[in-house]
Amino acid sequence: MKFFEARSVEWRGGVVRLIDQNALPWELRYVECRSPEEVARAVKDMTVRGAPAIGVAAAMGIALAAYHSNARDLEALLRDVEKAAQVLSKARPTARNLFWAIERMTSTIRRAPSLEEAKRIAVEEAVRMADEDVGVNKRIGEIGASLIEDGDTILTHCKQLG
Repeated sequence: MKFFEARSVEWRGGVVRLIDQNALPWELRYVECRSPEEVARAVKDMTVRGAPAIGVAAAMGIALAAYHSNARDLEALLRDVEKAAQVLSKARPTARNLFWAIERMTSTIRRAPSLEEAKRIAVEEAVRMADEDVGVNKRIGEIGASLIEDGDTILTHCKQLG
C-alpha cells in the first residue's frame, strides 16, 4: 500500500476499518469495528485520533447502525440510529467534530423516504464525509507545502480541552 493512499477511517462492506493510532509510529495496525459500540470504544481509547477522523468515525458508526439494523420499518431504523447516536456521543464529549458528524448523519437519514433508502443513504453519506475529509486534508497539505521551506522547524500541539 502506498502511504498517501492509506485512510485513517474507511468503510469496507459493513465494517469500519481504522488505523490504530496507538500503534503508530512503530507499527501500522488496523482495527475493525462492526457496531457503533465498537466505534465508540475506538474513539474513547484513542484508537482513532484527531478531530476530523473522530467525526468521520462517528459518521461510520451511525452508518453501521443503519446498515446492520434488523428494523422492519423506517421508524424502527430511526430508533436504532438514535440509540447509536447516544452511544457515540458519550465516547468523547469534548469532540466537536463527533457531534457535527452525528447531527449530519441523523438529519440526512431522517429525510429518507423508506427503510431501504435510509440504509443506502446512511452508508453513502458516511463515505461522502470520509472523502470530503481526505480532500480537505490534501488541500491543507498543498497550502502548507507552499508556505514551508526546506529546513524550517515546525511545532504542532493539540488544544485538547477536558
